[in-house]
Amino acid sequence: MSRHNFAILLAGGQGSRFWPLSRTLEPKQFLSLHVNGSLFEQTVLRIRPLIPAENIFIVTSQLYRFQVLEYIAVLKIPVANVIFEPEAKNTSASICAGVQLVYAKDRLARVCVLPCDHLIGKKKWFLSLLQKAFRVCEDSLVVFGIPPTRPATGYGYIKAAREPLHKSRVMVYRVERFTEKPDRKTAQGFLKSGLFFWNSGIFVGSVSVFLNEFKTHLPALYSQLRRIQQAQDIEKAWNRVQAVSFDYGVLEKSRNILMLKAQGLGWSDLGSWQAWDELLKKDSQGNSLGQDVISLKNKNLTVLGKNRLVAAIGLEDIIVIDTPDALLITKKDRSEEVKKVVDVLRRTKRQEHYYHRTVKRPWGSYTVLDMGRGFKIKLVEVKPRSALSLQYHRKRSEHWVVVEGQAKIIKRKKSIYLNANESTFIPLSCTHRITNPKDTWLRIVEVQAGSYLEEDDIVRLKDYFGRS
Repeated sequence: MSRHNFAILLAGGQGSRFWPLSRTLEPKQFLSLHVNGSLFEQTVLRIRPLIPAENIFIVTSQLYRFQVLEYIAVLKIPVANVIFEPEAKNTSASICAGVQLVYAKDRLARVCVLPCDHLIGKKKWFLSLLQKAFRVCEDSLVVFGIPPTRPATGYGYIKAAREPLHKSRVMVYRVERFTEKPDRKTAQGFLKSGLFFWNSGIFVGSVSVFLNEFKTHLPALYSQLRRIQQAQDIEKAWNRVQAVSFDYGVLEKSRNILMLKAQGLGWSDLGSWQAWDELLKKDSQGNSLGQDVISLKNKNLTVLGKNRLVAAIGLEDIIVIDTPDALLITKKDRSEEVKKVVDVLRRTKRQEHYYHRTVKRPWGSYTVLDMGRGFKIKLVEVKPRSALSLQYHRKRSEHWVVVEGQAKIIKRKKSIYLNANESTFIPLSCTHRITNPKDTWLRIVEVQAGSYLEEDDIVRLKDYFGRS
C-alpha cells in the first residue's frame, strides 16, 4: 500500500436507468445488488488493500449527506474528505474538485477515479489492474477498457490502437478516440471490428496529469476550482462552474490517454436492467424468478419482486420489476429506455421517481401504508436514542399510536411518555417532537388528516441533524 495512492469516489448519481428500484432519494449506489452491503460499501472495501481510508475522497450530492456520513463513520473515512455538491454539475466538476483536494494534501499523489455504482466480480484481478495503472500513469491518463459482449447503446466506446505498447499480462494501448453512446447500427460495427472497448468510467492519473488536462481542455472550470483547499470551499465556486461530462470535456479532446485492457474483470456498471440480468443465474429455460412467482411456459423471463405474488404466462425476453408503488415490465433489449419513463414522471410531477413508500431519514425511516383524500397512514420507525426535529405543521393534524418501544413526546411545552398500545393527538400548528429514549427501535403508526399532506408542510424549529 503506497501513501501516494488516492481514490476519488463518485457517489452523486441518481441511477434513473435502474428505476423503479432506484429513486432520487435512494439511488443505485446505496442499494444491495448481488453483494452483501451496498454498492458504495463494496467500492470502498474493494480498494482498501491498495488505498488507506484517509486517502479515499468522496464526491456526492447534498441529498445523500446523511447516508454517506453513516457509511464513512463505519469505514473510517474522514468527514473532511467528502465534498457535498450543492447541485449536480456533471462529472468534470466532480473530478476536478476531488483532484484539487487531493493535490492540496499530496502533490505527488496518484489518483483513481471510481464510480460507486459498479459491480466487479474479480476483486484480486481488479487490484492487479489498478496497480498496473498506478505504475504507468505518471505522464498519461489511464482508462479501463472493457471488451464489449453486445452492441450496447448506453455506453461510451474507446477505440484503441491495434497493437499494445508492450506485451505483458496486462495489456496497455494508446487510445485513438472516444465515441459517446452510439446508435445500435454503429455499436454493432464497433463490436464486429474488435478494436473498440466499453468506457468503464474508471480513470487513473497523477494529480498533475489530471490538472493539466483540465487546464488545457476546460480552462474556465479549472480556473474556478483551482483554489480549493478544503471541501467547504466548494460553496464559493460552485455556482459559476460549468456542467460538462468528463468524457466530453476532456477524454474526447485529449491526445494523452492510455487504455488498460480490463478483460475478465467481471465488470458491470449495472447501467440497465439488461446489464443486471446478464449476471443472474438462470434455469434451463433461461428464467430467473424471484420470491413468490408462478411461471407457466415462460422463456428468458426475469422477475424481481417480494411484496406480492407475481404470475406470468407465455412470456419471452421480458424483465418484470415489482415494487410496492410501481411496476416495470420491459423487453430486455429495450430496458435502457426506462430513463424515458423517469423523464415522464418528473415532467408530470409524480413522486414515484423521487422516493419509495419507505423513505429513509437520519433518525430512521417512515413507510406510507395507505393514503387517500384527506388522510395518510405511515409507519414511523425511530433508531435507538434518536429523535425527529422539533416541528409543527400548518395544514395537518396527526394521531400517533405506539406499537413497539417507548416514545418521549413533546407537545408544546409538555413532555409525555407513551408505551406500546398508547396514543396521543397532535393538533394543527402544535409544536411537537418524537424522541426514542431507549436502546431498541421505536415504531409508531401515524395517521395524518388535513387538506395537504406532503413532506414540505414541516416547519422545523430545532434539529439534531442540521436540517432546516
